[in-house]
Amino acid sequence: MIAEININNEKFKVDLNDPIDLSLTSKVEKSFKAWYVDEIKINPIKNDDFIGSVNEGGAVNFREILINPHGNMTHTESVGHISQEKINVNRLLKTNNFLAQLLTVKPQKITEKIKKNNKEEDEIISLGQIKNKILPNIQALIIRTQINYEELANKNYNHTNWPFLAESSAAYIRSKGVQHLLIDQPSIDKEFDEGKLLAHRAFWNYPNEIDLNKTITELIGIPDHVEDGRYLLNLTLANIENDAVPSRPIIYKLF
Repeated sequence: MIAEININNEKFKVDLNDPIDLSLTSKVEKSFKAWYVDEIKINPIKNDDFIGSVNEGGAVNFREILINPHGNMTHTESVGHISQEKINVNRLLKTNNFLAQLLTVKPQKITEKIKKNNKEEDEIISLGQIKNKILPNIQALIIRTQINYEELANKNYNHTNWPFLAESSAAYIRSKGVQHLLIDQPSIDKEFDEGKLLAHRAFWNYPNEIDLNKTITELIGIPDHVEDGRYLLNLTLANIENDAVPSRPIIYKLF
């Protein structure tokens, strides 16, 4: 199905039958995880007169799911993630489709020039690596730092000190008008940062003039064969009232 779309007075074509799913499949066993949370639990409801399992004699499968969006799955979050005010991300998006850019960045080791707040063993996405690389009119920036897609399905991120965005990088991305930031790591900030969340604060300009419509999506996975460039992003969120919810970002190549 070929559709013609107009974004900022620029015409594109997109094949809606050729989606690229950036969400990772969350499983009960051997699934990716971060932030030291428990594995996902999916169990049938049982009480005195009901069994929610066909295999155990019930009429239907009727299961409850226990998850943590930040640690168990691809998720999208609002500034409510770091604010005292409750800001539910499911109420923010006025549309689900955005002009997106996929940008691959190889994180670099910390140098003396960017050592502030960091350690020598840290890997960072520096301002120099993204400056002048964001295309005009981009609404969503997708950052790929890992070229090992098949390994992401069951990767344990705990205590790995994953690569993260420099505060200046996050501020620059905000300054370019990017509304939605996506990354293939558990967070745009470092694993152990003493609660500073410098990149989150810089992207949302918190606590100054906050743009409530900006979102951050983490724990995505980008297939290795997908090339850098512009895409149509469909960002669909679970309709749950919370600062962070499971999400399914899907991109389509533009031509």
